[in-house]
Amino acid sequence: MIHKKIAFIGSVGSGKTTLIKNLSNTETINTDVKSSIDIGKDLTTVGMDYGEIRIDEDLKLGLYGVPGQRKFSFMWDFVKQGLWAVVILIKNNSTESIKELEYLLDYFAIKQDTPCLIGITHSDLIKGETSKKHIKNILNKRNLVLPIYSINANLKENAELIFRTLILLEETNNGT
Repeated sequence: MIHKKIAFIGSVGSGKTTLIKNLSNTETINTDVKSSIDIGKDLTTVGMDYGEIRIDEDLKLGLYGVPGQRKFSFMWDFVKQGLWAVVILIKNNSTESIKELEYLLDYFAIKQDTPCLIGITHSDLIKGETSKKHIKNILNKRNLVLPIYSINANLKENAELIFRTLILLEETNNGT
């Protein structure tokens, strides 16, 4: 059986755990615990969230959600090895989340041929100017053209959009 890894990365509270839960067609492993400091939410991921999409008997996609806090970045190295695709989640209008994008692009060595997309989350909750303009500027500096979507991680149809986009990116990169 072929196992491909998809990493879900982004700042704390960007929706990684929720998105994996909505994509997985198996029971997910969730490593959220009560946060000991104020991070804007009650629970935080301290391990690795995991789910799967079984395409057929020969292909399984592993959905790996890594903690958003850099102090847990030692877990990112495991996910980085043999990575097939990356989903970067950015909280809308969060300066911290946008700044983290540059670090994540470097850390995960995102190149134009990497199946990768960016999801802007919390657009439904946080009004005001979207983060899309700032994200495009960061990508332009790196000569990267990646799909950018405003998504709601709670909606299964948004999770499916991300999955379909990754498949299309893979097909485009392989010329199929």
